[in-house]
Amino acid sequence: MSFEDKQQSLVFGEVAELYHRYRPEYPDDLFEWILATCQTSTNDLIVDVGCGTGKASAPLVARGYEILGLEPDPAMAAIALRELQETGLFAVEQSTLNDWEGRAKKVGLVIAGQSWHWTNPATRFQRVASMLRSEGWLCVFWNRPEQRERPFDAATDLIYAELAPEFKSKPYRVRLPGSKAAISAETPAKEIALSGLFGPVEEFQVAWELEMNTQRHIQNLRTQSDHRMLKSSVLNTLLPRIAEQIDLVGGSYRQPFTTHAYAAKLSV
Repeated sequence: MSFEDKQQSLVFGEVAELYHRYRPEYPDDLFEWILATCQTSTNDLIVDVGCGTGKASAPLVARGYEILGLEPDPAMAAIALRELQETGLFAVEQSTLNDWEGRAKKVGLVIAGQSWHWTNPATRFQRVASMLRSEGWLCVFWNRPEQRERPFDAATDLIYAELAPEFKSKPYRVRLPGSKAAISAETPAKEIALSGLFGPVEEFQVAWELEMNTQRHIQNLRTQSDHRMLKSSVLNTLLPRIAEQIDLVGGSYRQPFTTHAYAAKLSV
């Protein structure tokens, strides 16, 4: 067995600084769409569920919106506070969505970037509905890496097959330094509709690319939860061998991403 016995949702704090430095940002078009679609006022509070190091909060704070971040990992929460507290518009509470007991008034928007799949599917919609003001909005979004064949893929597939055969069920995904949406319905839009608590779902997507070099690829993999679950001895053998294969074909490539977002207004 290649994996450690630990909780996958809480492994990001082990590499919080790497996460903050190397995980992709979000395109500006996403936030313009969110604010226009959800008609969010600067008088409203925005709650950022699983705010991590503040990557989704920062662009909204820069636009003058007040954010309360919920983040269960202390190392991740500390970086978010370090980066954003001087604005006077950001606060963070160390909690999951399910466990949060606060009562913030005038919550006009709840967002979850790269984090909705870590919340409790049995309670998350009810929890959000209880936080929102009348006609408040929920918006969930992810950066998803797109498959594009690269000259090192065949070689790295063999390395994964040798060292981490448990990844065999997710073929190309283990090669990609990015995050994927994991939800309890066929699509996030259907999941929101099935909750019965929100109105019609608005959808948005934008395609973009990121220049990746060997270091960025490897450091991104270090922040991926499935890679964090590998035993240290396996990970420390795997990553240098992957780096070697990327270097052998020039040490850089262009990685396409698509940012997907889903927003809906509270209807109860």
